[in-house]
Amino acid sequence: MRTICSVLGMIVLLSACGNPDVSSYGSVGETAESLERRRAFNNAIVGHTLRGEGVDVTVAEGGALVGTHLGVPFVGSWEYRRGLFCTSMRSEDVRRAMDRRCYRAASDGRTVTLVQTSES
Repeated sequence: MRTICSVLGMIVLLSACGNPDVSSYGSVGETAESLERRRAFNNAIVGHTLRGEGVDVTVAEGGALVGTHLGVPFVGSWEYRRGLFCTSMRSEDVRRAMDRRCYRAASDGRTVTLVQTSES
């Protein structure tokens, strides 16, 4: 399993990994290709571990997020729909979650960028 460095919910770039990095701060780079297709998204995100600033979470197949936030274990959920990666760190039903956050994803081959949207 490859590792992606990030924070889920606050997705922040940490550039210490040799595999793809994840960022949500700033804009998507000019060379980044949108991950609006499910296959591209799955290859870049699903099955990877996101790490950084107190969060360590695996984006598991089937919609589960399993990890720790500030050392406290959690099980959450995610879905990819209509080009958006939506997450909840507290609920197993991301569609009804109070903490639901949605992101647009892009990749330039080495870096995956998640930009939070206003949609929840």
